[in-house]
Amino acid sequence: MSTEMTALLTLYRDRVHRLARAWLPDEQEAAEIAQEALVRAWRNQDRYDQGQPFYPWLRTITQNACRDALARGRHRAAPGLDSERLQSLGPSPLERLSAREAEEAVKAALLTLPEPAREILIMRHYEDLSYAEIAESLGVPEGTVMSRLFRARRALTAALRGQDLGADP
Repeated sequence: MSTEMTALLTLYRDRVHRLARAWLPDEQEAAEIAQEALVRAWRNQDRYDQGQPFYPWLRTITQNACRDALARGRHRAAPGLDSERLQSLGPSPLERLSAREAEEAVKAALLTLPEPAREILIMRHYEDLSYAEIAESLGVPEGTVMSRLFRARRALTAALRGQDLGADP
């Protein structure tokens, strides 16, 4: 199984990293936790049921690693500007700053939501899972996924409105 596991972990490495970035406010920590999740999967490969889809098993390991980091209080505050983020080509520094601030505001608001709401939003908007995939993962009907997503989006919107988004005092 080691060769197959290596191939699967390599295939899903970027997806695991995106998932960790969705759960954790700091990119460096997300990279560390994603690596930790991949190592956990490697070490526990004998627990993977080859009759089941691989990614849901790996996603569970990754989410648990993120939850562990959050529970330990290991996560760091949302990062500010650094020169690495401002040196890449593409949008202007002001556009990147605005996008980064919006992303950080969403991540901060996500962290305030109850875990079920945060999880379903991450599955849909960061992992880009379909309603059917989410329903299968959670063991609920697709209609339940839609209603939970609706409530979670409403809670996220309320959390974002509750943040100080830079309005003048």
